[in-house]
Amino acid sequence: MRRKRRDHNGRQRTLWPQKELGLYSRSAWVSLAVKSLRLGWPAGLRQAAPHLTKSYLQDVLICGLLEDVFPPESEIGDAVDEVVRLDYDALCIRETHHGRGYTERFCNMETVATKAARQEAVLLRGHARALGFWLPRRSLNCFYTWTHIAPDDPGQRRTADTAPWTAMPTAVLDHHTKEGKKAKRDRTIISGDYDCHRELGILVAEHGWEYVRDSVHRTEGANGNGQAP
Repeated sequence: MRRKRRDHNGRQRTLWPQKELGLYSRSAWVSLAVKSLRLGWPAGLRQAAPHLTKSYLQDVLICGLLEDVFPPESEIGDAVDEVVRLDYDALCIRETHHGRGYTERFCNMETVATKAARQEAVLLRGHARALGFWLPRRSLNCFYTWTHIAPDDPGQRRTADTAPWTAMPTAVLDHHTKEGKKAKRDRTIISGDYDCHRELGILVAEHGWEYVRDSVHRTEGANGNGQAP
């Protein structure tokens, strides 16, 4: 049964129980949305969307906007508009910090950003509102990092991952998902832990996004039981 609550902006949210939604748990579909934006994979986002409420998916994408896309402040308004419209194609061609040289600085701020998320939440949310968007709780640390690094490199784009949907990649089903915990699978090549971001930045710099995407897509079709990179 769904429950309702109000978020910090007064908007009503639907709380989904942790259950199977089709073949996979809700956490798996959330993970697919997060990691599809990280990869720049519109087909993955379109596959995840029917399994999540629109407002929850928008929250997930705002988190990804700050954790991965990391746009310059001059582009944050346009990027948030793309989230609101669920414009997956436009979001997926935005180059992330992994391909723009910000990842090491992003990861080096882990301790101070995590502390700020706990102690400065009201201030951070007020700053975001002044910029015209909302902050889900999980994005507070990344927003703090974004405001302090202040990326200033407009126009940075990448090619989208044009792979069609075939099956859930095992690389998506990491320790953030019910399936990953059951399989005792920890981190994968596209997990969002700080150490994983650092490693992903190195891979993208040395081999490019196609190498990463091919590694992920090779894990498709194993129903969560295959080996993840």
